[in-house]
Amino acid sequence: MRTVHPAPALSLDPFGTRLLPPLPSLPPRRPATPVLPPRMPVPAAQVAASGAPSPATAPAPATAPAPAAPPAAVRRRSVLDRLRTVERHGREQLRLIRSPLHGSYRIAVIGAKGGTGRASVVLALGALLAAERGEPVVAVEAGTHAGSLGRRVHHRAPGGLPGFAAALRAAPAPGTGPGAGSAAAADPARYLSPAASGLAVLAGADRPGTLTEADYRAVVGRLAQCYPLTITDAGTGLLDAPMRGVLDLADQVIVATTPSVDGAGSAAATLDWLHAHGYGELAGRSVTAISSVRGATRLVNSADLRAYFGARCRGVVELPCDEHLAAGGGFDPDRLAHRTRAAVRELAALVCSDLWRAGRPTGW
Repeated sequence: MRTVHPAPALSLDPFGTRLLPPLPSLPPRRPATPVLPPRMPVPAAQVAASGAPSPATAPAPATAPAPAAPPAAVRRRSVLDRLRTVERHGREQLRLIRSPLHGSYRIAVIGAKGGTGRASVVLALGALLAAERGEPVVAVEAGTHAGSLGRRVHHRAPGGLPGFAAALRAAPAPGTGPGAGSAAAADPARYLSPAASGLAVLAGADRPGTLTEADYRAVVGRLAQCYPLTITDAGTGLLDAPMRGVLDLADQVIVATTPSVDGAGSAAATLDWLHAHGYGELAGRSVTAISSVRGATRLVNSADLRAYFGARCRGVVELPCDEHLAAGGGFDPDRLAHRTRAAVRELAALVCSDLWRAGRPTGW
C-alpha cells in the first residue's frame, strides 16, 4: 500500500503574492560566555602567608649565560707573555748579529734592474752592522755605471774606487824597494767617505767602463786588511767586467727586488743566471730583500713572493716603504721608521747567521 506524505503547509510571502514553503527550524542558540570582572591583585601579606612565590620573586626563565670576560690578571699575563717573546726574539737577533768573525766576510747586493733599493739595503745594513758589532764596515760601489751610493753620503772623498785602484796599480810590490810616496797614495782612508754609525763608503766610478775585474779584486783585497766586513753594491750589469770578481769573492749574496711584477721577474731571472753560470751554491744560500716602493703598480701578493723566493733562497725579508729611504738623499739611520729598523735588523741577523763560513773555501 502506498504511503502518502502530507504536503508541507504553504505560507504567503510578505507581499502576499507567492506561496513559500515553511522555513527550516534553526539549531538552538548557545548561551553567551559570561564576562568575568577584572582580577583584583592579591595582597603581598596574604601571598607571604600562603607560602607561594610572588611574581616579583619568581625565577626568570633559564637562558644561556654570557661568556665571562677574562680577569685582568689573565689579560696582563697574556700581554707579558707576548712582550717576553718579542724580547727573546730580539736577544736572539743580537746574538746572531754580534757573532764572532774569524777572517774577512764579503756580502754582495745584486739586482738585474735599477730602482730595487740596492743602495738603501747597503747603507742601512752596513750602518746597523757597524753600530751593533763595534767594528769597521766598508761599503763598495762596484757597478760600472754611475750609481747612487756615493751621492748619499754627506762628505764624498775625491777619487773613490777608480782613484784607489789606480793608486794600487802604481804602488810598488812589497819588498821591491822604497816607495813611501806610492804607499801613502794607496792608503784606503784617502778615498773612503765617512757615513753614519761608523760605516765607510768607497764611491764608484762617475764614468762607465772605468773599472775592471782586476781592479775590484785588488781593491777588495786591500780593504780586507782594515775592514773585516765588506758590503758591495754590484750594480745592475750581470755581464759587466767586475761582476765575476764580485761573485767569486762573495761569501753571501743579497738579491734586491721590489714587489712589482717586473721587479720579481728580474729577481727570478737573476737567480736563474747565477745557477746557469756556476754560482748555484751561492744562489741557494742567498737572501732576498724585497723593498716596497710607494706608487708601484701591478704588485705581486706578499705571501706569493715569500713562498716563491723562500723556496729558492735561504730567507726572505720585506722592507717597508720608508720616507727617508724613498727620498734618496743623504742617509741618516736615526731617521728610519721603527718598522724599517726592525726589518733591517731581521736582515742583518739572517746574514750574520752565515758568518761562520768566513775564511772557508766555497762550498762549505
